[in-house]
Amino acid sequence: MKKIITLVSVFAVLMIAFSGCVGNNSPAVNGTGSDNPETSAISEEDVAGISTLETLPSGFEYVDTIPLSTDETKSDYNAENVSGVLNVSEGIYKDSNETNYYVDVIELEDKEAANNFITAYEASFPPLASGSRFTDESFNGHSAVKILDYMTSGGKTVSRYTYVWSNENYVIVVFGNTAEEAPIRQLAEATGY
Repeated sequence: MKKIITLVSVFAVLMIAFSGCVGNNSPAVNGTGSDNPETSAISEEDVAGISTLETLPSGFEYVDTIPLSTDETKSDYNAENVSGVLNVSEGIYKDSNETNYYVDVIELEDKEAANNFITAYEASFPPLASGSRFTDESFNGHSAVKILDYMTSGGKTVSRYTYVWSNENYVIVVFGNTAEEAPIRQLAEATGY
């Protein structure tokens, strides 16, 4: 009986030691631990840097860049079941007509998580009665998906366009409060990603 208790005790101590539950509480080796403020600050700067465009198309003006909650972002993009969302930033822009445009940059832990995020977002759209909701497009040396959606504004049904793509472990989403696709495409191209 003493041997069994000793064996169980040794096994429990080894499990705790290998799990990292004791020690100096340092974050995981890959730096994704939430208790690592240095890594989080660098990542927040990265996503903010990507969503803050250096060169704007003619007629656009930079307004602000704000961090977004990862949980709220997952909810907004219908990607609640996607793991690995690390940081989110939104660049806000406007044009000469005071129309608002947004560049959301979502940092995920790897390429696979980024692809899963886009797949979940696209799956949240129902099929259109006619035509295609998704169009593959290409700019800046990569492919992106243009998403067509409709909403009611001023009692009329109007179109809205969104560009979404991944670049390594980042998902970039560009959209605006306009029925015109061209300015959204211009802003998407201006990201350089």
